[in-house]
Amino acid sequence: MKTTTRIAAVSTLCVLAGAAHAHLGGFEKADGYEPFLNLVQNYNAGQYGVNSGYMAMAPVAITPGTGLWHALNGGFSSGGAISYATGHQWYDRTFVNSGGTSGHMDDQALVLTTGHEGLTGPALRYRYDLDAQDLGVAPAMTSGAVVRMDFWARGFLDSGLVGPGYFGNQVLLEDSTGNVGFRLGLTKTSGGDMVTFWNGTSMQVSSVQGASSTYDQWRIILDLANDTVSASYFQFSTGITHVFATGVPMQSSMNDFSHLTFSTTPGLNNSKFSSVDDFEFHTRIPAPAGGVALAFGMVAAGRRRR
Repeated sequence: MKTTTRIAAVSTLCVLAGAAHAHLGGFEKADGYEPFLNLVQNYNAGQYGVNSGYMAMAPVAITPGTGLWHALNGGFSSGGAISYATGHQWYDRTFVNSGGTSGHMDDQALVLTTGHEGLTGPALRYRYDLDAQDLGVAPAMTSGAVVRMDFWARGFLDSGLVGPGYFGNQVLLEDSTGNVGFRLGLTKTSGGDMVTFWNGTSMQVSSVQGASSTYDQWRIILDLANDTVSASYFQFSTGITHVFATGVPMQSSMNDFSHLTFSTTPGLNNSKFSSVDDFEFHTRIPAPAGGVALAFGMVAAGRRRR
């Protein structure tokens, strides 16, 4: 595994497809996300607000799962406790990573937790449907595209609840038929919760410990014309970027880039959680003949906020 202070440039012939509005963004009101405890599958999360690219400017209750978010496992209350995915105050990436000196405690991230399920229940599992406001083009048009996704992640696997070898806090990048092109998460080991990723042939447990007190940043580049993926991980506490994969084969070939699925591990009393923040997408569609060289460099900061 190669470690460097910046991501190696990844180049391909392509042209700009269009600017992304990013529904996911920073999970603020302006991005279309209500605060704790509004379950994202129960209202038009990401489909209103000045940053969303939609005309709607207010939250609207919907039939659960008919919007961009789908609760596949969990996301309901039981016995006075609850499992959920929600915009959440106090977990904003800028606020957390600055020790509360930047941003504001009322700023938000997306928090997923399994308060009531325990080890006998299923992991919390949510699917998010990407669309043109995220990618700049409709997902169906990404079949030959290069898509870069940056986001920040924080979380841990409770040592009292899961043993060595347990793989959780997963994020899956999928196409419209459910093919998984890339997968990442954390694996419980005796040395801590280690960042885990697809390396082109198998899931690889790295020597990098995942963040629990601050957010670290992922950068993932999908080359959907060649079914390859590149991935790097910026460790906020050290300022080091770890290049995990460069142009390796996808886990499965992707017809397009249409979905993100978030999967936690079971936990008790909210003692285990996973949170993500500040998503950005950049999509390039190859030119019919020739084009311009595109190089993606690591930007360790760069908050998605308008």
